Amino acid sequence: MNGLGALRAAGLGLGLGVVTGMPIAVINVAIVDAVTAGRRRFAAGLALGGAAADTIHALLAFAGIGRVMIADPALVRGLAIAAAATIVGYVGVTWRRRARTLDARVARQPPPQPDHDAPPVRGLATGFLLTLPNPGALAAWVAVAAAVWPDAAPLEAAVIAGAVGAGSALWFTLLARWIGRVRRDHPVLSWAPRAAAIVLVAVAAAGVVRAL
Repeated sequence: MNGLGALRAAGLGLGLGVVTGMPIAVINVAIVDAVTAGRRRFAAGLALGGAAADTIHALLAFAGIGRVMIADPALVRGLAIAAAATIVGYVGVTWRRRARTLDARVARQPPPQPDHDAPPVRGLATGFLLTLPNPGALAAWVAVAAAVWPDAAPLEAAVIAGAVGAGSALWFTLLARWIGRVRRDHPVLSWAPRAAAIVLVAVAAAGVVRAL
């Protein structure tokens, strides 16, 4: 692969990372939920974790491995169940944290600091685990790879995937910044947690239903 080919692969991957990150998905909802809760460092970690998972999905897809993986029904079912369990577990933990914070406010006590804004590394791990097992996301990347660069060589696949991760990280970070500019008394902040929980559980259920 020459310099022009590498530039073409990187440009394609960067654009795909941004564009494919825009539709409503688990990581987008989780980032919005974290930012509206005031957990901006955690949201930044979610963005990087989701981007890392996108990098792996893109690498598997453009290298041709993803096509083999999604052709195995047992593997797809296992991934769907793992993804659903991770999402539901995240919703449960997040909801309990919000309940503790609300109880502390009612009692006029400081909110529990360890859970108020977890460090970025925890968000990174969470974003990675929320995204990586999702067979639907992998299947989408397989379809994209087949459409835009079906015969990518290993080095080309690696360059595209790395650029996809950069594009995804850029979009998710911008999303977190935009949501963070919403004023704290905006009405959206009152119903965003419930909406996020409903969307996440619905995504988890839909993923399992499709895989069964």
